[in-house]
Amino acid sequence: MTTEAAISEATTDAQRAEVQALFEGTFHDIAPNAIPKVEHDHLYAPLVLRYHDPETGRLAGAALTCRSQVAISMTMMRRPEYAPVMDRHSELDLMAVAQAFRGRGIGGALVRAMEERLRERGVRIWFGNATRDLETTRLREFYTRHGFTVLPDGQPLPDLLGRSWVLPTAEQPAFFFYKQIKKG
Repeated sequence: MTTEAAISEATTDAQRAEVQALFEGTFHDIAPNAIPKVEHDHLYAPLVLRYHDPETGRLAGAALTCRSQVAISMTMMRRPEYAPVMDRHSELDLMAVAQAFRGRGIGGALVRAMEERLRERGVRIWFGNATRDLETTRLREFYTRHGFTVLPDGQPLPDLLGRSWVLPTAEQPAFFFYKQIKKG
């Protein structure tokens, strides 16, 4: 079985709870509701992919990309500025590979699978950031290798699709990254 064949989408709350547990075991400060419940999919438009090890069946990696907090906040406040680009962007919010499975190409396979699914959804800009508490040197190399523009430490995310995607009160990450997703 190829790495890509072991990837599936988490479409139920039970499947997403499994992903939430992986993230909680990987990140020290993750919110207990970091993975949106299915009932909120209309708001967040999440894509939650997971990789199960073909030999053990164990969840070895997962990733979440969804609409940005800025766009969701504007929508909830009934402000129209982000409506034209609501379905044309996605923010890579969380991605983790369990320690025992790192170095096997699982993270790269998740990124490739996500990009293809986002392309099918009509997303044109995909972005994210790495916080200072992570392995930023390794992550910088990873995102560069997968075609993202990786900004220097401390450089703000530029406007994408003519909009700002960072909340003014947000803590500054180590770095931002982004890429344009070309039509298929």
